[in-house]
This record gives sequence, structure tokens and C-alpha cells, in this order.
Amino acid sequence: MLVRMINRDPAVNRRRVLLAVGGVSLTSALASRLHGSRPEGPGSADRGQHPQARHGQPSHGQAGPATAPAYPLDRPLYYIDNADKAIALTIDDGPSPVYTPQVLDLLAEYHVTATFSMIGIHVAAYPYLARAVTEAGHRIANHTWTHADLAGLPARSVHGQLSRTSDAIHAATGVRPTLFRAPYGAWTRAVIRQCEQMRMLPVDWSVDPRDWARPGVRHIVRDIMDKTRPGSIILEHDGGGNRSQTVAALRIVLPRLLAEGYRFQTP
Repeated sequence: MLVRMINRDPAVNRRRVLLAVGGVSLTSALASRLHGSRPEGPGSADRGQHPQARHGQPSHGQAGPATAPAYPLDRPLYYIDNADKAIALTIDDGPSPVYTPQVLDLLAEYHVTATFSMIGIHVAAYPYLARAVTEAGHRIANHTWTHADLAGLPARSVHGQLSRTSDAIHAATGVRPTLFRAPYGAWTRAVIRQCEQMRMLPVDWSVDPRDWARPGVRHIVRDIMDKTRPGSIILEHDGGGNRSQTVAALRIVLPRLLAEGYRFQTP
């Protein structure tokens, strides 16, 4: 079983990457090959050649019916199938009563479908927003109950974080999520195993403009446009703080990406 843990804590700007199989360290070359040539973690500007993903779901406009992922899987999904210049937009850490409606308006304006990775406590607080996301044709991914760093938690706690969130999403929308994103990209054997037990596809990302750090609209736009390739999974945020820069950046990049011939899908 492959384990990849990436911990990124905005408070102290720390980051660590650990790769192991059965507790034995891997060389970076082997780890890159096993992970589909994803060098240096989510901030890397050059991802190299990536494998064709098996789980891309066309959804330029409306997302089709969710399907259970194929198992076993020993790693998260970093790319989607890049046929027809397909890319995926993922929006994390909501729902937010301030920014989620703004993001939904932009997506509707440009007929783009996205995946919203939602935190359970926010879904419980704002169930009407989760319903609005689903009713607009977008997909919701489980993003844990409290945005916990799962790398340091025992399996029992991992189960609680994921199951409680899936229950909240189901209560709000009538749909159980079939996608999961680990906060901070912290993937462990226990997390992957829990995803398999709950029939959720683990989804990571390949383009991270670090919008959560509020680096400026120009930086976010430049980073997305420079690093997006067919098959890319783009990470953005509608929760966790002031996301006005994210909204402003999306207003710029969505029409640009569409003009360049990209088509939006959900994993």
C-alpha cells in the first residue's frame, strides 16, 4: 500500500512529504513513477507526463449521475482524463454564506461545473448552501468534519471525521458523496482504507495557486494559467477566510480557460 502525506499548514507555512510502502522509504524517482510522475508535491510548476485517469466525468454544465469509484486504489487521483482538453475545478473548505453564492453565480455565468470539497461543520451550519450546490449540478466531496490533519489521527478518528461528514452532506442534499479530499493533502494508509470502505474516490490536485494565502489576484490568475494542462485538477477555496481574491481571480480565469479550449469536468 502506497502512502503519500503532504502537510501544509498556513499558520506556520510548513510542508513535509513522506513516501513509504509498508514503512520502507522510496526513492523520489520510484515514488514519482508510482504516483504518475507528480514531482515535488502540489506546489510544483511542472507535473511531467501524467497517466490517463479512469474516473473523469464529463460535466460542462450539468454533472451526470455520480458513480462509485473502482477499487482497489492505493493513491489519490491527481489528474482526470485529459480527452478534449478536459480539466477539473475544485473549490474547498466551504460552504460559506459569503463566498459560496458568489462562486456559484460565476460558475452559472460561464456554464462551468465544479466539485465543492465541503467541511462537515459548515455543511451542518449551512445545509441550504450544500443543497444549492447540488441543485446547480455541481458535485460535493467529503473534506472531513473539522478540516483535520488526518496524518496524525488513529483509524477510529479518521472514520469519525469522514462518516460524520458524509452523514451531514446526505442530510442536507439527499446524496452521499463519492469523492473525498484530504485536508492539506495528508494521505495515509488509514485514510485510503477508509475511503475504500466508504466507496469514495480519493481526489488530490495538480494545480495549487495557494489562493488560501491571499497572494494577490494577479498571482492566482498567473499561476493557474501557467500551470494548467489538459487533465489538471485545479484547487481553489470558497471557505476558510477572506476569499475575495479567489472570486476575483475566477472571474478572470474561467473565460480565459474556456477561450483556450478547455472543458470542465468533475472527477
